Amino acid sequence: VFWTLFILPVIFKSDAVLLPTEQPGGMSRLGGLAGMLPIDLGGGGKSVNIVNFLQSRDLQQRLIEKYDLLAHFNPDIWDGENRRWLVDEAEQPSLVKALQSGLVGNTLSVSQARDTGLITISWQDQDPAFAAAMLKRVIAELNHFLDHEYETDAKREREFIERQVVSATKELEHWEQQVPTQELTMTKIQRERAASQAVYSELRKQLELAKITEAKEVARFKVLDSPLIPEIRSSPKRTMICAVTIVASGMLAVFLVFGRHAILNMRNRQETTGATASSGGRD
Repeated sequence: VFWTLFILPVIFKSDAVLLPTEQPGGMSRLGGLAGMLPIDLGGGGKSVNIVNFLQSRDLQQRLIEKYDLLAHFNPDIWDGENRRWLVDEAEQPSLVKALQSGLVGNTLSVSQARDTGLITISWQDQDPAFAAAMLKRVIAELNHFLDHEYETDAKREREFIERQVVSATKELEHWEQQVPTQELTMTKIQRERAASQAVYSELRKQLELAKITEAKEVARFKVLDSPLIPEIRSSPKRTMICAVTIVASGMLAVFLVFGRHAILNMRNRQETTGATASSGGRD
């Protein structure tokens, strides 16, 4: 009880709830073109596994490096004023040690409900304001990953077709600028121009299809419950720990009393038996 009340640190937990979405955000930019193309415009599509990113070592490394978490989790050996460690280099915490020991993984919790798909993330810390701030940073890192780093197959295909369109455009412009000569007849120019036009038209169609496919695969999420600065501690559960300790101590005390009485009774019986045997021998 003393350890629980006066030694164990008080931990606060901040929570946030995310709703993954797969809405085709790029459809509105395509206007009426989508209705002219023979493809399915359903809302389904491939989405990034947000949970895997939130649980990844890559995210943990970003958080540790960008927000100086090694110093935060080791305040006893860190001199914040002079920005230096107070221990030898061999004893200093490192990024690799932090990743292997699960420094962030034990603090950041990620779970997803199977029925609703809602993702709950939480951060535990002795400083409630810091816990809420770190959750906001986690959400910001997730947004940055989805906007700038995550590449779908549709995006790579669209970029490839765009390069082909550029080449086809140059080829078509080349033949449109040609004039007949003795070696280059009008028939050949028209034939090459028609072939270049057909290739260009087909690539343009493929490009629009790729844009729509990519738009269907846009992975986004909504923050249903934003991180709040917690005011109620998450742990330790002092009431429960103290109650369990008192009950366990009471049961232990009862067992000790009964055990002591059993030992005393056994000794008394032995002494009585020994005394009886001694008096019988003298007789």
